[in-house]
Amino acid sequence: MCRLSRGEASRVALFLLFMINPACGQTPVAIELVLAMDCSASIDSREFRLQVEGLQAAFRDPEVLQAVDNLQPFGVAIAVTQWGAAGETHVTVPFTHLANARDAKAFGFRIGLIQRWIRASETSIATGINDARVSIASNAFEGQRKVIDVSGDGQDNGAVDLEAARLAAKASGIVINGLPISAEDKTLAAYYAQHVIMGADSFTEPATGFNDFARAMKQKLLRELRPLGS
Repeated sequence: MCRLSRGEASRVALFLLFMINPACGQTPVAIELVLAMDCSASIDSREFRLQVEGLQAAFRDPEVLQAVDNLQPFGVAIAVTQWGAAGETHVTVPFTHLANARDAKAFGFRIGLIQRWIRASETSIATGINDARVSIASNAFEGQRKVIDVSGDGQDNGAVDLEAARLAAKASGIVINGLPISAEDKTLAAYYAQHVIMGADSFTEPATGFNDFARAMKQKLLRELRPLGS
């Protein structure tokens, strides 16, 4: 008789529970993930392209592709947004179901086509979080885990209440992770750790600059794209 390891048994149990009780009309996935990119005025054209190229490279990386494969049979639903001041968030790539490595590669190709939508005067991290939360609540998927990943190169300076945005995400069962890009502000990683991330197992994956963004994005995704029950 075939015996399952404790981790395998846990994943099977979660799979059966999730298949029996998905939200009405929604497709069950292991993770709903919003990749929320800073498009404030402090991000110049070169820096924006480095963010896009870093995202694209992550979804070509063999380890990330394997991580997506490991989420079968559910897979992951991922969206990419650009945020700045209040009312300026744009969904660059809508929620897309990645069931396997092939889907992840195709998603990376779509990311490579991203164009800049805004050049906001404010860095409203709260806006990025709030709009990502609404996107998670209104999409066609139901994730066993729900995650917002905020990447940016500055501290919040908008009028929207950042602490209220964090608490609203937590109340919705959403974890906020951070990818601070410390190109100029060397205190940014500490700021993100104290004022941005929220929820159980939340974390930061700092980038020392925009040239380090691709490495940080890969490492962040490997931590987030872990199988159910792990």
